[in-house]
Amino acid sequence: MSREGRSSRNRVSVLNWMWTIVLACIPGVNIIALFLLAFLSKKQPKRTFAAAALVLMLIVAILIFVAFLVFPSELLSFGEWLRARTPLQGAGMPLEL
Repeated sequence: MSREGRSSRNRVSVLNWMWTIVLACIPGVNIIALFLLAFLSKKQPKRTFAAAALVLMLIVAILIFVAFLVFPSELLSFGEWLRARTPLQGAGMPLEL
């Protein structure tokens, strides 16, 4: 097969990339969509993008898990600080910093 035939077959349009990125931004849908793209996509750039995104998600999840194991009290106190700064829903009070 000629070089031009291969490159045009693997070419992904800008609009196609935009829809891929929008799907990757929706919580819950992103994991399903990325797995489907990684294993079922016919275009090599999409498969590579999906695999890289899944690996990056796994690395971030592992780092968060390790952070909770190493710094549990600091993360709990940070959560309490955030909770104290956030007004109750429906209270109508502005957020004071």
